[in-house]
Amino acid sequence: MAAFAYSFQEHLMFHFAPVPDNYEYKFHGAYDNVTIENDDGHLHGVLFKSELINTAGPRPRNLVIYYKGNAGNVGDSERLAKLFLGLGYDVLSMDYRGFGKSRGPLSEEKLLDDAEKWFDWGAQRYGTQNIRVVGYSFGTTFASHVAAAKAVSNVMLFAPMRSIVDMATRRYPFLPEFLTNYPLRSDEKLKNAAGHVVIYHGTADEVVPYASGAGLQDVLGADDLFVPVEGADHYNVALRPEVQADIISRWSLRTAVRAQMSQRAVAGLSGETAR
Repeated sequence: MAAFAYSFQEHLMFHFAPVPDNYEYKFHGAYDNVTIENDDGHLHGVLFKSELINTAGPRPRNLVIYYKGNAGNVGDSERLAKLFLGLGYDVLSMDYRGFGKSRGPLSEEKLLDDAEKWFDWGAQRYGTQNIRVVGYSFGTTFASHVAAAKAVSNVMLFAPMRSIVDMATRRYPFLPEFLTNYPLRSDEKLKNAAGHVVIYHGTADEVVPYASGAGLQDVLGADDLFVPVEGADHYNVALRPEVQADIISRWSLRTAVRAQMSQRAVAGLSGETAR
């Protein structure tokens, strides 16, 4: 059993969904295909574009970098992206190596480096101060890594795990921890995250146990937040009305824009000038 688990751990962890290089994804909104090269990796992502914020004028656009789960491919990302598009953010979602159109050999080091390269791509175009990071399930391990490695002001995690080691111990308690080649210690990474972290985890999650995500509370900062979502499962936690309302209250750019316009109006500027 130990030999099998070690030899096939990548197939146990990753539910690969590759597509041909010429495959055309079908999305409802505006988007661009994005490709980057990282040593021996050819990486593909999609930049969904918000139609809420006018690109004219001095106001910079804002970006959410979304690290998805370990199943499907970027073709499934638009559903969650719509929430942040509606708040005024562009959304960049990408496929990991072996998924979608992304290619290259796998290792923890390479995947973490890829995650940083996607952040760097966004920082060059939007500015570090205008980027927020979101992770879902397996993608929370990469979001947590980037939160520690880069100057990310705001991080949001859905259904995170304490680490892959923790998940393996829960599922296969009879196997030694050292067998995994992908420890992906979010608990260690979040200790060093300087920005604000918000976590949502469903109490009925049967994929990533609630207890694994709740264990991250031990490493969160005093201003960070862990939000239990009663009755939510792994797949609907981000879609629950109470969660979406909370996200809107925290991250809506429309609220920030209205406040900025109000301040300028008080200073004697017209509404048109403020825009």
